[in-house]
Amino acid sequence: MRSRAGILPYVGDPFLLNYWLKFYDKVWGSEVDKLYIYAHNLIGEEIWDYIRRRCVKSKNVFLIEDHNQLEHGDSIDKALNSVTEEYVVLLEDDCFIFKSGKIDKCFQEIENEHLSLIGSKRGSCSKEILDRAAEIWGLSYEGLGDQGCNFWPNLLFTHKKILRATSRKFGATHWNPGDYCRPLDYNFNEEAVGDTFVFASLELRRMLPKGQIGYIPQYHASPDDLRDYEYKRLLFDGDAPWTHMGSLSSGVGGIIRDKFNRPLSTGESMLKEENATLPNEWCKTDMEKQEFERRVCSWDMAWQERETNELLEFGQEYKDGLERIITQYGLNRGAIRRRQNVYRELGL
Repeated sequence: MRSRAGILPYVGDPFLLNYWLKFYDKVWGSEVDKLYIYAHNLIGEEIWDYIRRRCVKSKNVFLIEDHNQLEHGDSIDKALNSVTEEYVVLLEDDCFIFKSGKIDKCFQEIENEHLSLIGSKRGSCSKEILDRAAEIWGLSYEGLGDQGCNFWPNLLFTHKKILRATSRKFGATHWNPGDYCRPLDYNFNEEAVGDTFVFASLELRRMLPKGQIGYIPQYHASPDDLRDYEYKRLLFDGDAPWTHMGSLSSGVGGIIRDKFNRPLSTGESMLKEENATLPNEWCKTDMEKQEFERRVCSWDMAWQERETNELLEFGQEYKDGLERIITQYGLNRGAIRRRQNVYRELGL
């Protein structure tokens, strides 16, 4: 009997959730048996009510509510406590799966015992970690796309029991010089850091034979996507069944703000006067502007796909917040529209 679960930590953007669930409903939801959404944020009750209503519309969704702001790794850990299925895939709310079949095939590889884990390569850690991991596990970091000794906590397929057998330190990690890292059997010479799921990735590599780990592309979106589209490479290679847009959880909790410079999810005012400006340090270089254009493009696509009879006032605040980002940082509206066009060609 099939026993598959998806785990989705989710930070409270109602339009992003609706957009994400549209793909779940229409494209790939039948390839899992239950989707656990661990919702956590300091959002208002009106948003919580909408989240509840929206989740009920989708099949086999189990909503877990936590009215606190959590680190991503903690929400993975807490959601894992609720899972009753045997196999799991970790997901993120900025990953959109627009072709059916690939989720099923990855699960089958685990179920048929061909592999114990399937994931996407990731760095997101200090060089000393990368070097030590390459030394003990014979890893190479060459090639296009993401490389590294770690795994993205997104589109990661494995047994529930394997994740539970780790120390369950799924969050970001920090080591001081001289600190010992058990998975690497190593004392650091310098200060070292690892992003979300780095420590767990090292533990998983220590636990599993190299031949039991399979790899899939993350197809992570990038500020260079318009150039990649021209060359038909990476996300636009013709084979991508999904994309991990990246960093969209930074919206309602920080970057998308109202006229008083309050993040939409918390209502905590940073400046009291109207028409307050956003922090200049967020977006100074051309590359930073392209990154913000990429995020605004995605948030706006989610807003366009919203349920227009829901959250009318919040929806206007959201759209005004996007316009404020574009205006104050001098983003290129034409580039944002071009990005939307090429993403829609993919199936978004």
